[in-house]
Amino acid sequence: MAERPWEDGEEEDVNFLREMILSSTSGYGLLGSLALGALLSIPLGLGIGALPLLGFAAVESIAALFVPSSPVFRERILREKRRASRDATRSHLLSELRGRTRPEAHQWAAYERMRQRIQSLSVLAAGQKTGLTDRDVERLEDATVDYLGLWLAWLVLTDRHRNTDKRSIQSKLRTVERELAGDHRAVERRRLEQARADLEGILSRRQSVWARATSLEAAMLAMVDTFEEVYQRVVANPGSGELARELTDAVERMRVEEALDLAVDEELDDLFRRRRRRRASVAQGQAS
Repeated sequence: MAERPWEDGEEEDVNFLREMILSSTSGYGLLGSLALGALLSIPLGLGIGALPLLGFAAVESIAALFVPSSPVFRERILREKRRASRDATRSHLLSELRGRTRPEAHQWAAYERMRQRIQSLSVLAAGQKTGLTDRDVERLEDATVDYLGLWLAWLVLTDRHRNTDKRSIQSKLRTVERELAGDHRAVERRRLEQARADLEGILSRRQSVWARATSLEAAMLAMVDTFEEVYQRVVANPGSGELARELTDAVERMRVEEALDLAVDEELDDLFRRRRRRRASVAQGQAS
């Protein structure tokens, strides 16, 4: 998770003119023009009935010159797209976690508490006398999705560690070493040496997996603690002029790119790919 999926590309991938044309405002304007034109055409004819549509087209053309470049409009569109992508990522992670954990797992309580804090902060951000902005709240929403990603990565790693039988591997390694102590042909010795290297590699990776899982668990605990710290600071002094800087510092501490390193990302991507293929196979079977 070196990059959050809802932050990738951002403005570069958005056609703001298309977003304006397909917006609900333009849609309602078109429907209103059609309705008014239909009403006018009954007593006055099609010529007069076409005037509302011509007026709508003229207004839309003028708006197309200015609205797509408006910072307010662009930020609103980007915020909506970030929210949609974030919600999709959250839904995917929650689906995976519900299939792997029990409802009473303490991580669920921590996640729900973070969500409740965000709801409270959203109310504060909507007020006039606060240094908290909607973008600040959105960044905290990002952190809750990061928390779910940390949790799933931790589960994947602990499963890997649990499924690797250390005693069995050590027993096989001792057997191979005893065999190597005897006399063997060159080909057989090379095979035994390769087997020893493979078994030693498995033990080394098992230890590395456990170290990464421990690091992820510590990052989760730190994230929950930092979230509470942010909440207490904002509630205690919502109008502080230093709030923006303090919030930025706290959110940066909750960023988890280093904790969710490339190896973990690959494991999660592989997990999601397998799940998608399985669902596609089931859907294809049902269709046939």
